[in-house]
Amino acid sequence: MTAQQVTAKLQSLAKSSEQLAEQMNQAKIDIATARKKVVAATRAAEQAQQRLHTAQRQLAISLASQYKSASFSRTVALLSSNSSENYLQTVQSLNLLTQHQGEVATIAANATNAAAAAASQAKAAVAAATQKQADLARRQSALNAEVTKYKTLLATLTAAQRAAYLNPSPPSQTQVTVAFGSAAGSSAAQTAINAARAQLGKPYVYGASGPDSFDCSGLTMYAWGQAGVSLPHNAASQQGMGTSVSRGNLAPGDLVFFGSPAYHVAIYIGNGMIIQAPTSGDVVKISSLASMPDYSGATRVG
Repeated sequence: MTAQQVTAKLQSLAKSSEQLAEQMNQAKIDIATARKKVVAATRAAEQAQQRLHTAQRQLAISLASQYKSASFSRTVALLSSNSSENYLQTVQSLNLLTQHQGEVATIAANATNAAAAAASQAKAAVAAATQKQADLARRQSALNAEVTKYKTLLATLTAAQRAAYLNPSPPSQTQVTVAFGSAAGSSAAQTAINAARAQLGKPYVYGASGPDSFDCSGLTMYAWGQAGVSLPHNAASQQGMGTSVSRGNLAPGDLVFFGSPAYHVAIYIGNGMIIQAPTSGDVVKISSLASMPDYSGATRVG
């Protein structure tokens, strides 16, 4: 295989690996969400069960009160009353007691249904979380296999070839200086840029979000986190946040995305430059936006 063929294969594997890495990041988000649903559903089931027990006790008390009443029936009330006024009062009390018993019975029945529904929802939430965990394991296995292929192939290149592949068109110092001299869109954006700049040279590790290593969405999440903006650890999810901006209106601090759905994200710093955590075997670095394939949009989050 020629160096050119190896490079083409590496590019394909790098893209595939990053797509899997971002899918894995999304799977982790899904698991965290599913676990919260399990907790909420379980708590709802417990509360419904408590309401059921309360309703059952109230129903038992109501039945016991009616049974123990000296005036258990209208016939007994008539035979034991001393006057028509006493009889009417006793019958009225029986009517109220029967009505209350019916209301309590309805409450108990509703509580039973609610408890059963809540228990079913809790069970379904547990099953969903378990399935997502299994999906994550499969994605992790697939990603490990892709990364192993990538690293093995990368090792076949000479140092010069590897450098040329990893950084085919490095920006000049002048381009970088001009980029960092560009006015950020906001003070928060400047904070995010400064935070990303401080990570330059740190290795790419899939699933990492700092402080020692990063993947692409982990870097942007970390950088904007320093500015007080919370982003999910997933490129596609980050693309759905903030305000969409055109390529011609990019401002320093904007998030730029690649692929649809997005499998890569970087921070624009001005003068056509970005800071990114590219792929396995590489480090957080400054690159030219023009050199990046699959550009799919940008958002402004702060």
